[in-house]
Formats: sequence, C-alpha cells, structure tokens
Amino acid sequence: CILCQEIAEKRLLPGLFTHLPLLYRKSKIRTTMLKLEDDIHYLEDALDEVIKEQEGEELFKLIEEFRTLCTKIKDCYDPALESFLLKEISGLDTTVAEKLIQAFSLYFNLVNTAEENFGMQQRREIQRRGGCVHGSFTECLKRLKDAGIDRDRLFNIIEGLSIVPVMTAHPTEAKRLTILEKYRKIYLDIFKKENPIWTPEEKALLREEILNEIQKLWQTGDIFLERPTVKEEVMTGLYYFKETFYAVVPQLYRALKRSIEQFYPHQEVDLCANWRTGIPWKRSTGSYSDGVTSLPPFLKFGSWIGGDRDGNPHVTPEITRWTLGAHRDTILKLYSDTLYELIKSLSHSLLKVNVSHELMESLERDMKRMPKLGDRIRRRNPYEPYRQKLSFMRYRIEATRDEKERATGEEVELAIPYGEASELLQDLHVIRDSLKAHKGERTAEIEVETLIKCVEVFGFHLATLDIREDAAKHKSGVDEIFRKLRIHPDFSSLAEEEKIELLTREIENPRPLLYEGMDLSEDTRRTVETFRVIKWALDNISPEAIGSYIISMTHEVSDILTVILMLKEVGAYRESSSWKGVDVVPLFETIEDLHKAARLMDSLFSLPVYRKYLDGRGMFQEVMLGYSDSSKDGGIITSSWELYKAQKALYEVARKHGVCLRLFHGRGGTVGRGGGPTHKAILAQPPGTVEGQIKITEQGEVISSKYANRGTALHNLELMVAGVIEASSPIHEEINQHDALYGEAFEEISLISYRIYRRLVEDPDFYTYFYKATPIHEIGLTKIGSRPVSRGEIWKIEELRAIPWVFSWTQSRHLFPAWYPVGSAFREFINKDRERNLALLQEMYRRWPFFENLLDNIQMTMAKADMNIAHLYSELVPDKRVRDKIYGIMRDEFYLSREMILRITGQKELLDNDPELQRSIRLRNPFIDPINYLQVNLLRRLRQEGLPEEERKELVYAILLTINCIAAGMRNTG
Repeated sequence: CILCQEIAEKRLLPGLFTHLPLLYRKSKIRTTMLKLEDDIHYLEDALDEVIKEQEGEELFKLIEEFRTLCTKIKDCYDPALESFLLKEISGLDTTVAEKLIQAFSLYFNLVNTAEENFGMQQRREIQRRGGCVHGSFTECLKRLKDAGIDRDRLFNIIEGLSIVPVMTAHPTEAKRLTILEKYRKIYLDIFKKENPIWTPEEKALLREEILNEIQKLWQTGDIFLERPTVKEEVMTGLYYFKETFYAVVPQLYRALKRSIEQFYPHQEVDLCANWRTGIPWKRSTGSYSDGVTSLPPFLKFGSWIGGDRDGNPHVTPEITRWTLGAHRDTILKLYSDTLYELIKSLSHSLLKVNVSHELMESLERDMKRMPKLGDRIRRRNPYEPYRQKLSFMRYRIEATRDEKERATGEEVELAIPYGEASELLQDLHVIRDSLKAHKGERTAEIEVETLIKCVEVFGFHLATLDIREDAAKHKSGVDEIFRKLRIHPDFSSLAEEEKIELLTREIENPRPLLYEGMDLSEDTRRTVETFRVIKWALDNISPEAIGSYIISMTHEVSDILTVILMLKEVGAYRESSSWKGVDVVPLFETIEDLHKAARLMDSLFSLPVYRKYLDGRGMFQEVMLGYSDSSKDGGIITSSWELYKAQKALYEVARKHGVCLRLFHGRGGTVGRGGGPTHKAILAQPPGTVEGQIKITEQGEVISSKYANRGTALHNLELMVAGVIEASSPIHEEINQHDALYGEAFEEISLISYRIYRRLVEDPDFYTYFYKATPIHEIGLTKIGSRPVSRGEIWKIEELRAIPWVFSWTQSRHLFPAWYPVGSAFREFINKDRERNLALLQEMYRRWPFFENLLDNIQMTMAKADMNIAHLYSELVPDKRVRDKIYGIMRDEFYLSREMILRITGQKELLDNDPELQRSIRLRNPFIDPINYLQVNLLRRLRQEGLPEEERKELVYAILLTINCIAAGMRNTG
C-alpha cells in the first residue's frame, strides 16, 4: 500500500491514488478480521477436542454434518436439502439432540468471547498507532476543539452532566452467574494469549487452562432449573458492581481527564467546585501540574433489581429492604478491602518525609475519640501516620457495616461508625492533600484519588434503587384508605378534576391519614409498606439510596399526585429545599400516552401543590419514556417517531415552566425495544433534549455483553459519556439543523406505518399465528427471571410484556417488531411523488442522525432475520388459511422492506456500510439455523396431545436449551 501510494503521488499511475483509501480500508479490515478468525478457530478447535474427549467421535461427526448442511442451505437455499435435514433431525434421540444443542451453544458463547477480545485488541491497536477510537473521549474532544468549542464551554457542559445507567433484572439474560464467571476466565486467557512473550510450553499451559474451562462448561448445567428468586437476581446484579464497575469507574474519570489535558492543556480548573450535587464539594488545596484538579461524579448508577414491583409479585417490601441493605454492605466491604490494601501500601515514615498539619490534627482527633483503638494502632505503626489514619478509617468502615456482615474483633467494636459518605471523603482528602504537598503526587493520584472517586460515585448506597409500580395499584390503595376514613366512598369514579382537587387538599393537610394497626387489604398494605421502606432507606442508608419512584401506565395528573400523597403520609415528602426525598417519575409507554405526555406535564407543572414539590427539589423533574410497549403498540417507525416528538415537546414544556428535565430512556436489548448502539442512539436524540442529563436502562443480556469484562465495560461507559458530552454541545444542534424540514415527511410516513401495523395486529388471525408460530408459551416455562411473562392471568397481546413479545419473534427468526411495516410505509410515501420523495429519503439518511440510526438498526435486525426459517415456524400453525395468510403478509413485507432500505441507503446488501458487523452476522447465521430446525421439531412434538409426562419433561428441557442457544447466537434476545 505504501509503494502504491508513492507511485500514485508521483502521478505514475493517474487515478490510482483516489482509490487507495478504500483499498487500504478493505485490506485493513481483512487483515484485522484474520486475527479474529484465528481466535475463533483456536477456541473452536479447543471445543472440538473437549467434545471428542467427552462424547466421542460420533457426536463430533454429527455436529460437522449439521454445520456443513446448514452452510450449504444458507449459501443457496435448497428446499430438498432442508427437507433432508429436517428428516435427520426428526430421527434424533432427545438426549443426542440436547448434546447437539449444547455444542452449538458453547460455540456461540466462545465466538462472543473471541469477538469481545478482538474488539478490545482492535481499540488498543488504533491507540498504539496514534488514532482515535470511534466514540471515545479523544475523538469527542478533538471534534469539539476543531469546531471551536472553547475551554469554558466544555467545562460548563461537564459541570452540567448527570448520566445514570440503570441495571434491571428483565428476564432476557439466559446465562447463569456460574456460567458467566467461566466465560470471563476464558476471556482473560484469550487476552493473555495475545502476549508475544510466552514460550511454547507456556502457550501449551494456557491452552490447557482454556480446555479446562470449556470442559467444566460442558459438564455444567447451562440453564436455570428453578426460576431465580429476586434475591438471586440482586446478587447477580451486584456481581457487576464488585467485579467491574468498582474497578472501572476511576479509570473512566482518569481517561476523560487525560483527554481534557491533551486538547485543553495548562488550565488549572477544579470542576467539582461548582457542581450541583448535594455533597459539599471543596476546592482542592493542591493543584495538578496538568491543569484539571478534579472531575465531578457525573456518572452514577441505578438499579431496578429488588425495587421493580410492576407485575412482579415476588418483589415485596421486605425484599426491597433487604436489597437496600445488600447494596450498602457490598460497597462498604469493597471500601474496607481497598483501605486494607492502602494500609499495606502507604508505608511512608516520618523519619523520611513530612506530612501535613491537617493529617496530624485529624489523627489526634481520632486518638481522642477512640483512645483504646488509638493506642493499639499507634503501637502497631509508629512513625507511619498514613497507616495509622487508614487503620482508623478501615475499622470505622467495618463498624458502619451491618452487625451480621462486618468483620469481628474487639478493634471494630471500639471504632466509631461513619455517619455518611462525606465523612469518609473528608478523611481521604486529608490523606491525598498531605501526599501531594510532600512530593507524593503519584501515590495521591494513582491510589488515593482512585478510592475518592469510588466514594464520590457509589457513596454508602452503591446504586440508587428505583421503585416501580403500576398507577392502578396506587389508585386502588388510596381509594381503599379514603373509603375506610370516610373521606370519599369511591375515589376511582371521580372525574379527573375532582381527583386533583381531593388529592391536593389531602397533600396540603398536615393531618395524617395512616395510623398503626389500620385494617388494610394485602395489596394496599404492601403498597403502603413499600413507601415506608423508602422513608427508612432515606433515613438509615443514604439520602441517595432511593432514586426514582416510577409510575407505570401514567395516564393522568392524578396518577402522580397519588404518589406524592403516599410519600407525604410516610414522611418521605417535605416542602423543604434541604430534604432531597424521591424523584416522582411518570412513565409514558403507549402511543396514546406519548401523544399527551407534554400536555399532562404542562398541567402538572401549573398546579401550585406540585410547584411546591418541585421547589423542594431545585425545580428538577425526571420523565421516563417506554420504548418497549410503544413499539408493541404502534410498530417500530411510529414508536420511534412518537418518542422523538415527545422528547421535544416535553423539553419545550419544561423550559416554559423553568424546570430542569432529565429523560429516562427505558431501552431494551433489541431494536424492537429501543436497543442498538448506545452512542449512536444518544447522538440521534432531538437537538436540545439531552443538555447533559440522561438516564438509560441496561437490560438482561445487554448487561453481560457490555459489562462482564472490564475492558469492554470501560469502552461502553466511555461511549455513553462521550455521546452525552457531544449531544450537549453546539455541534449536535448544527448536525440536526434539518430536523424541522425532515419532520414533516416523517410524520406522514409514521401515519402510514401506524395504519398498516394496526391493521395486521388487530386481525384475530394474527393473534392465533403469534401463539402458534413462536415459542411464546414455552418461553413462559423458562426459569430465566423472577417476573411472569404476562401482567394478567389471561394471555393477550395487550397484557403480554414487551420482553417475551420480542423474545418470541427473535427466537423464531421473524424479528417482526424490529422492521414491520417499513417497506410498505416507505413505498406508499415514495409513490406519492416518486422522484422527489425517494431523493428526500436518501438525503434524510445522509444528513439526519435520527433517521440514519433508525434505518441502521432496522437493517441490522433484518440481517439476523430469516424468512425461510420463519416459514418452518409458520408450519406449527394448524390452520392452513391462517398460516398462509399471516406468513404471506410478513414474507412479502420483509422483502419489500429490504428493497426499500437498500434503495434509500444506496447499498447492494444489508450492512454494506458496516462490514465487520455484516461479517459477524454471516458467521453466526448458518450455525443458528440447525438449532432453529431442532427447536421447530421439538415444539411440534411437545404440542402433541396425550404426551406422557416423562417425555414431556425431556422435551421441555431440550426446548429450553434451544432457547438459550439461539439467544447466545443472536445476541439481541429481548
């Protein structure tokens, strides 16, 4: 390539130079992909060795035969070859089928591991060559600097940041925790394999370690045999905090700091000084020579696990209280362990170096308050003041932990517990500043500042726990309380204006409604007790222990006031600026609710009783938008557009009332539930609607794929933060300057799409097709989450949760929610003015981030869909008329959608604009197909009448294995 470039520059071969960048890019992709292929083959060979060793050559040959057949079918669809394969599958013994499924499942997970490692190595290679990783801080700040964004404007953006990823327990993570840990070990071994220093013997030992883990995986049950309890889900969530977030968060802040130093050097700034958090920040007494003394803790974490009550009867008030305690104990144990390591590390002696007066004064105060403990510490570490101070701190942390959890020993009993995280921070600041003032800057930065950043981010609560409940539950509870107290006989029957009037009167009335021993129904008791747990957590865990109280299915202003009343009744709401309390958050989920969200919030903000609530919260309001149910309700195009419009309208209303708004995006793992690359999604938000504030759910299998390994976790968190910084800058508004122009056209497309979508889903035959042609019922038998798949006892699409809705369509390779009816909507719009409208859509794709992101996500899911496989599932529908009708509509729409997307994007094949993703999907699809063939066969057998119970159990287990396997292969499960 270098030689060709030289020749072209000398014009020896005219025209060649213009093609070199593309040629180089393609050759570079091929070269880097070869490294990935090597890793995949390496792991595949290891898996083959384990299979032969554990099961013999016969199973291995069967696997090879299936791989070969499916690859041939994928390369050139042949109905005769497919019939032969189906016949072979129907003759398989269930036990053999299970082993076949297990082999493919292991293969997919190993491929996922190799791709994750490859991504990490690719980013390292880019950085080694001095390049910018796409979406990184370096790329982001370079773009801002090149666009003329000055230092003050950048720091204003950073000071205003508030970014909260929220972990949820939505049941799309099909892997058990013990399985995740084994794949993590394989990932680390693959990572080690990259090191060129190993001898042949060491490489052989490394391979043995990988073989050992694969062997254990083969002998370990891959699925949940019992549905996990909420406590088990909480412990799985805590795994990511212990193994990943605690270590990665300080690295993230250091990475941003280094990028600021690179592009905005030699400016001494303490960004914490004016940050708007409730924690009392102080300007550092020292200063880093590089210019930035500290960054505010703009990235914090939330969780729904143990607090999300909506439709999950297993999340009781007692479970929520236990969860909050588990959060607190987890972070305090991590602090204790870190302090222990610092005690070992900070061996600085007064015989060698001085320390600050503040440190010595702090030590003297500790000695006076805890004299017996002080005598022991002083004797143990004479002349070592840092160790003395850190020992006091560690014993105090242990004393702060729950009595059942903390370390035992008399020294812990002698320690005085910390009251709040700010006290621990103050002690750490004293140590850091003393080190910096006495030539210990590196130790201060590398070791002490790391713990400071963790305490700033995680506090004594680890993550804010969000509580979610359906609005109907609150309404029912208040109705019962009003009835018992003879305030009103039937609150639910009142007109909305009357409800608001009554609720306002009771919120402002100091007289309590609830009293000890009040005779309440079980449902209302649980609702009231949940609010009491909130009050307990704010008082005993941390003011930040509870994040948001989310009201599902918010339809009216009274739905929000009802929650304010309940908070007031338990003492968790006060009209005071010093009382943080809880964010009361409406959740708008359906298309209709998104339509009226801005009007509802306008009415709410206008109420004097709610203005008092906002005054106490610094005029801050969070609003949650539901991607899942809106997509199920109106289809992907209409859902995306209504969400886009709702965001703009909500921000206009907030500005009108002087309210600081943060949108909470309830995104799922799949495109049909708002999923897709987070960085692109943030940049595709409407201009002026981010402003540094964002909260996003991280759901199910997305958590493990993004955060199971530290390198990947750091990259994904960096993408999120960099995306918010850029989306909050003037650059974002310039890129989206055509928003209004394109909006008119997309409104027309959305109306067309909604009409076509509703026509299909309202057809009774569609309902029949869905329940027969997908494994929706069998997904209900899986044990991958504590939550039921349906909100009600009767299974209706309206009652069905969005997760199993999408999960079912994904398993059967229809992926219907992610693309229907894109083709018909675009065609009808184009046909109104063929030349103009096609050109307009092509321009929109090139110049409008919202439209580009939407189409790229849709084409990604369409590349994973397979209408030939979907046809096999359609054969499970007994009624031929229904089968042919609904499948025919979907098949025709799928191919039309593909045609329209290719015309608009100017591509020959789907994902030509992302060759690495295209290759990854093509690599997987032929190997997912045999599991789909097996699943169809097993479903057909299971659904036969009069099946013996023992055979039924075997078939159910085998089907659950296929669900797990397809989920691993597809990656976007629900």
